[in-house]
Amino acid sequence: MLIACPECAHEVSDRAPTCPRCGFPIATHVAEQRAAEAATLERTTRRVTGDHTDCAPCKGRGFRMLDYVDEQGTKKQGFEWCITCNETGRLPVVQSTGGYFSVALEHVEAFVRGELPTDSPHVTSLGPEPPPPPSYPAAGGSSHS
Repeated sequence: MLIACPECAHEVSDRAPTCPRCGFPIATHVAEQRAAEAATLERTTRRVTGDHTDCAPCKGRGFRMLDYVDEQGTKKQGFEWCITCNETGRLPVVQSTGGYFSVALEHVEAFVRGELPTDSPHVTSLGPEPPPPPSYPAAGGSSHS
């Protein structure tokens, strides 16, 4: 397809590495435009699926084990509650043209509105396929009828 060179307005193929008239990097420019368009599309197609999956930081447990050394220098093990999933072990799943994502509870709305990028520390990319359900039953639930 022919496009106008952004630098000199000369008609040039969108597959050309550079503009033959002025040397402007056409291939780079076209790649950046396409990436920006794809990112915009991805942001506008985000939706909460209603499903949940394991919270990656706590592996679906709601807490994280940690090793520490007490005041006497003794190695010990303890835990801390997971703030990413609000101690539930579960995170909501968001789907878009970019695939599936789990998002920290307090950031879901901002992510769906397109205010957080997919590489945010509050977002985990889960890939193109729906993620598995949570590994553990929901807190307060009963495993028998």
